[in-house]
Amino acid sequence: FGMSSWWVGNAIFAQLPLLVDRLPEGQALGTQLSMMVQAGNIFSISYKVIEHHCGAIDASIVVSGMRQMSLFILMLLAVFWDRELGGASIWLLSLAVFAGGLGCLSDLTYWSLVMRHPPPCTKAVGVGMSLGNLVVLGLSLLQVSGRDVENPRFGVTTFFVLAACFQLFWGLDTLMIQDKLMPAVVWAAGMVSESLGKRLVDWINPMHEKAAALLRADDENKDSKDKNEDEEHPGPHAVGLPHTTLISLFETVNFLTYAATYTLPSLLPFVAGAYPGKSQQCHLLLYMMILQSVGDVTGRMLAPTSKSGPLQKKLPLLGGMVLPTCFLCLVLAAVDSSMVSRFFSYESASILLPLLVMCFFFSRGMLVSAVFLQARGLTSSRQAAEHLASTMGFCGQMGALSANVITFSVVTYCHT
Repeated sequence: FGMSSWWVGNAIFAQLPLLVDRLPEGQALGTQLSMMVQAGNIFSISYKVIEHHCGAIDASIVVSGMRQMSLFILMLLAVFWDRELGGASIWLLSLAVFAGGLGCLSDLTYWSLVMRHPPPCTKAVGVGMSLGNLVVLGLSLLQVSGRDVENPRFGVTTFFVLAACFQLFWGLDTLMIQDKLMPAVVWAAGMVSESLGKRLVDWINPMHEKAAALLRADDENKDSKDKNEDEEHPGPHAVGLPHTTLISLFETVNFLTYAATYTLPSLLPFVAGAYPGKSQQCHLLLYMMILQSVGDVTGRMLAPTSKSGPLQKKLPLLGGMVLPTCFLCLVLAAVDSSMVSRFFSYESASILLPLLVMCFFFSRGMLVSAVFLQARGLTSSRQAAEHLASTMGFCGQMGALSANVITFSVVTYCHT
């Protein structure tokens, strides 16, 4: 479920090593795409405004609509990714706004939706969000590994078609896990053989029986709670929310973490530009993006829970020191890329720079997951937990938007 959250946005950025070489924006394309993706925050802002004035929104309905929109955008990308208008990649940049809007909405709806389920589901969705990026980058690696940038194994159009097939699978798989599509599939298989229907359930969702039992227990628990809580208008004064100072601390951590995280896609093409060869730049950028995803997945998997040992619970503190250190090093490498080529050969840089990016995203993945896991333990109220998760996700997206506006302004000014 989590893998589908930023799938379209991840697919666009996975093609950045090829797009930088083929589109008129060049190295500035990373900054422009990041800015367009963050412009999609108009969707998340609208979501919060509607929620504030009209009451709670059914996140599951929103997520279903997002899946269909994601598939449509990928089909458009396959056709129009290289169309130019007035010497600019207007189609790609415009579709990036919608891709960013879907991703930004997922940070509000997915975290809120998963709060209805047991704590392991929170960690699983976080891991899935990072794993989705790793899968799409693996597809990109298959596309260009061992090839010149001018001669990939398959083109950008084919890549987006394959990404659309994956998106279709994410949608079908999620519907099956939610028991919205599985009954019909199992019925059809059962018409052939009853044992085939049972094996199909076990193959599609091996945890089906356990998940169904958890959901039934969750529904019974919700029914036993005070009805006034369910009818309460969500907001900063919802029953069960912790002290505002503690909420502000969690929101600030999320704001700063997302601000640093979503600045890096704008900077990495400039870091890779330290070396003159186009193939060198393409492969170095791809290596950094792959280890970025590996670090994010690993960090989320190692995020401490209430049952973790004392050493693991201290990892977020270490991450809080490693993250800004790595970020500062990467900013310096982007500002003065010649410094990288002076001190490191391409072979050394192709190892050191991706490892630096991996350390940053390891810290980032662990901090984000740890913050949301801790937040859900601050209250016993399901509604308060959902509201807090949604608000924290919104603050993170505002941090990403602010950072990208600043980065876009600086890069535009330096290139004029």
